[in-house]
Amino acid sequence: MALCRFIYDNLITSESMLSVSSLRAGLVTSAKKEGTGSATITTSGSFSGATDLEYIVECDSIAGGAEVGQATIRWSDGGGTWDASGVTTSAAPILLNNGVYIAHVTGSGADFVVGDKWYFKGINLFNAGKMIDRDRDHSYRSASLGAPNTITITLAAEAEADVLVIFDHNLTSAATIALWGDDAATFDSDGGAAQLIESVTWADDKITHYLTTVDRTKRYWQLRITDAANTDLYIDIGELFLGDYMELSKNSSDGYSKGFELLHNSKTTPYGVKKKRFFNRQRTFVFDYDYMIAADLVKIETMIDSIASRSTGQLKPFWYNDDSDTPADTWLVDIESVPQDHMYKSYYVMSLRLLEVMRSV
Repeated sequence: MALCRFIYDNLITSESMLSVSSLRAGLVTSAKKEGTGSATITTSGSFSGATDLEYIVECDSIAGGAEVGQATIRWSDGGGTWDASGVTTSAAPILLNNGVYIAHVTGSGADFVVGDKWYFKGINLFNAGKMIDRDRDHSYRSASLGAPNTITITLAAEAEADVLVIFDHNLTSAATIALWGDDAATFDSDGGAAQLIESVTWADDKITHYLTTVDRTKRYWQLRITDAANTDLYIDIGELFLGDYMELSKNSSDGYSKGFELLHNSKTTPYGVKKKRFFNRQRTFVFDYDYMIAADLVKIETMIDSIASRSTGQLKPFWYNDDSDTPADTWLVDIESVPQDHMYKSYYVMSLRLLEVMRSV
């Protein structure tokens, strides 16, 4: 059995680092008004933005009249400046951006007063940022199947990647999956090809791939997936990790525990009959480490400092691969505590209890 690995330090730290070749369209919320004019706004369209946006529409002039077709507006998609101003109000849909339309509906009395505002959002439930939030109820989804579908990762600076995780995916066994890396955004530095090209072996639901290319310090990365046989007709990925892993100097002691907790609730009738509703089973892991050296303890504490933040209140899950020779044995887990006992000299006893992170469906 090879050493276990803790996969927690994702190089992809922001959804702005991600761009995709295909993105399922989102939706536009209804508008909330602030002001005294009688006009209303209706929203429509399929939101195509890569990130959620909050739109503001404001009446900026009634010099030409206060009615629909006379007054003008300005609008912003939340970037801190107005995207357009002096736009004439209209009963017909007006395109703002990202597939978002607004139309004005006249009311009784003056339709507009300068300063009337409307707020609404463009929301994409399947945008690329859903792949890095470590919430298994969220996922990225493409609009269609490509040849290939690509997910491009642009890091702030070049960095070494040692492991790729594709978690909660819908890829079929016929999919071809490749990871590219390059010093250039055009992925052609190696005589017209990417400097790093690794074939990724498919596995059901979750894929863990340890990189083998010697020079794997790159700024630009691209995951390329061709899955023409996928009957869903789209690519769906719950979590995407590209980064490093932590490995202790030895595995846990013999006799570790790996089992299930059965998640259910029950209700007892007045007649004493118990009715149970089963929801899921949750894997648990308990590992005892004897004679742990101080350096390994430092590694564990460094990981804890990375995934736990008092300022944000977050305690992030991480991936645990209990045998690096078997990448499929990887789970997204939470850590509950890290009890430590000092034995003698520089050795410690430590116990880790890990709990599988679940999803609703």
